Amino acid sequence: MEQLARHLGLVRLMMSEERRLNASMIGGIQFLMFPVIILFMALVLSLASSQLLRSMPLDQAYLLLHAVIVLYGISVGGLALFSDRIAERRFGQTSLILQTPLTQPIDGRELFAAFYVKEIIYYFLYSIVPIIGGIALSIPVTGFPVTSVLFLLLTTTLSFLIGLSLSFFLSSMYVRSRALFGVLVGVMAVVFLTGFVTKAYDVADLIPSIALQRTHEPLYLAIALAVIALFSFVAIMTIQVKYSGRASERHEARMLETAGSFTFARSCSALMGKDWIDLLRSRTLVPVVSAYVGPLAILALMFWFIGNVLTVRLDLNMVFYAAMIGFFSVSIYSWLNMLDNNAFMEVLPVTVAQVIRTKLLLLSMVAAVTSTVFLIALGAMMGQLGTLPLGLVVGYVTTAYTVTSTAYLTGLRTNSYLFDPAVLAKFSGLSIPPLVALVIMSLSFWMDPLVVSILVLAVCGVLALVTYLLYRRIDARWGRESFVYQ
Repeated sequence: MEQLARHLGLVRLMMSEERRLNASMIGGIQFLMFPVIILFMALVLSLASSQLLRSMPLDQAYLLLHAVIVLYGISVGGLALFSDRIAERRFGQTSLILQTPLTQPIDGRELFAAFYVKEIIYYFLYSIVPIIGGIALSIPVTGFPVTSVLFLLLTTTLSFLIGLSLSFFLSSMYVRSRALFGVLVGVMAVVFLTGFVTKAYDVADLIPSIALQRTHEPLYLAIALAVIALFSFVAIMTIQVKYSGRASERHEARMLETAGSFTFARSCSALMGKDWIDLLRSRTLVPVVSAYVGPLAILALMFWFIGNVLTVRLDLNMVFYAAMIGFFSVSIYSWLNMLDNNAFMEVLPVTVAQVIRTKLLLLSMVAAVTSTVFLIALGAMMGQLGTLPLGLVVGYVTTAYTVTSTAYLTGLRTNSYLFDPAVLAKFSGLSIPPLVALVIMSLSFWMDPLVVSILVLAVCGVLALVTYLLYRRIDARWGRESFVYQ
């Protein structure tokens, strides 16, 4: 009982730390506005549900909602991949609670378990509760039964926890053994693909929270809780949390040699060499590429499922998937900002603007190679190689535009500043309209390929021009900014 009380005390302190840290960066009111925005959007969609459900059965709406929430949980659950950097994160002169084992007799694994619980509570309150809260507020108009909304809160929470714990589990396995990680992912892929191809069972029911939503059987509640507990326990028991004060890897001095490979970046060559070394030595390259391609692959699989299993006709082409690349490009830039604590650069003849430009150049290299390989492979599988050249143009331009917009608005603090409603509104205004326009045009491509291609290229031309202008203004926007969190 005493140990549980101590654990809950650590969770409470970490929650307070998280709130104060984010509030100090973007302001207390702005920090609380993000869930309000989610609540408002959920309320609007709930009020429009009667029209939306005319073209989509309720079961498919539930399936789509749970699929999105599971993916959301997966996206925030890869804690083991960054356990070392999370544990050693500093903000100016401030050290986080996770660094306590360096000076106090407390087990690092126990502290990270408290951090994991804090993340669950934080994201649950920040996203899941507002979504269901928006639906609940619509009850006087929509007439949704209160019990159904409460049951939806239960099932969506389980879906979120399944995605989060699965991602945490797989990331821990990846750090421990890539071979074991490959086997686990391969087995899951075989199970899901077998269901897709043979239709011997409903793949959606493999996720117990979805099965619970459909059947209301208590058995699936027990299974969901058992799965979450198992994934979480194994991940916490196997996670590796290292502190540089206790141990550190030794590497050969390759800075000058690596910087020489990036001479095309001119004044940014040294910084690019540093970031590339950080990317390789931190073993982050594969996770970064996976964060970029993973959602796209899942999206392609989802649309394949809708088109082939649900037999809903979809005229999708390479332009559509290339436009989707723009939506997911933000994640790769935010991950690059997690590679290192840049506070030490405050005493070097380097500006924040130079570091931002360097990350944009490095990201462009990684994104260009990754998106090219992905689109070529997808085009070959879909038999859409005819639209591949146009798709590549769209992919390159939307990636450059979205990432440059993100860098211009958030600098090196993307993961915090995007929670500021003012910044989020500007980012949404810059990115969503042109990307949605490209998606709409891609869906009408077969009506008049020539005209649509000209319109797509025209939009890409405008986006390329805006990208150039934003890139040129990075110095004015961030040139005098400090590397240290104030």
